[in-house]
Amino acid sequence: MEKVIIDIGSGSLKAYNVDEEKNIEQIYKKTIMFKVHFTKEDGINSEDKEQLIESLNEIKNMNPSKEIHAYATSIFRLMSEKQAKNLKNEILNKSGIELSIVTPEQEAKYIEKSVGNIPEISDPYLVFCVGGSSTELIVLEKGEEKEHITVEFAVGDLLKKFPQIMENVCTINYNDIYKFIEENFTELPKTKCKYAIFTGSHLTYNEAVGNKMEDNNFFVKKGIPKFITTEDYKKDTIHTVESRTLNEMKEKYPQDPKYMNGTRACVTLITYILEKMDSKYIFPTDLNMIDGIVNEFYKE
Repeated sequence: MEKVIIDIGSGSLKAYNVDEEKNIEQIYKKTIMFKVHFTKEDGINSEDKEQLIESLNEIKNMNPSKEIHAYATSIFRLMSEKQAKNLKNEILNKSGIELSIVTPEQEAKYIEKSVGNIPEISDPYLVFCVGGSSTELIVLEKGEEKEHITVEFAVGDLLKKFPQIMENVCTINYNDIYKFIEENFTELPKTKCKYAIFTGSHLTYNEAVGNKMEDNNFFVKKGIPKFITTEDYKKDTIHTVESRTLNEMKEKYPQDPKYMNGTRACVTLITYILEKMDSKYIFPTDLNMIDGIVNEFYKE
């Protein structure tokens, strides 16, 4: 039976169709910046919550006969037990969809499973993901977890500190953003990793804006066809922050132009991680937690 899996992060909602052959296809995406409007007192902003429920109903109406699973991560974990319970009940009552809030440990396992073992790489390699509220960093060696760190610092924190990032012409420079990250990013894995695999719509991003990528001749893995040297990635990042206009990037991604609002923050944080981890190569992918969930459904 076909399934629909919904991934709700701190800045977006994505829905994927999974057919009986385990093929995954994104069928819906909406940018909702939950992190930017989140408060400890109120939890998820009421307007953002309305957009969330509206989107869930849209997805349900598009897929009336399919089994639907919804998973929330990141900022949703910062809610109090009462806030989380009330949100789950409201979503269930208004959409009929049961929401699961994923723990950092569960999310890390799903991200691990999305990439899995890479036999051609004998050294430890980094699998990481930058969300709206948190950053997951997992060091794998021969497919087994060696280190896992969740840092409650991500794109949303940078957007709050530097709203200029979301202006058409960014009036804050790369070095200022980098310095803020350096002062506030609390922890990194101790194991240095020459190879870094980034999960989450990053292959699509680099293709859309035309960043230089090369064919992956290091290993063969479904969903990981390209790589970028850290040196080239840093050049692209500085160009994105200081030279590219936001309108230019949005025009190149008409499917969801709001997605580009957080990219300057995201790529700067990625560059920081690559440099601190001594990574020479980044492999941008569109793999994400959903790939790991599907693998778990089918016990792979």
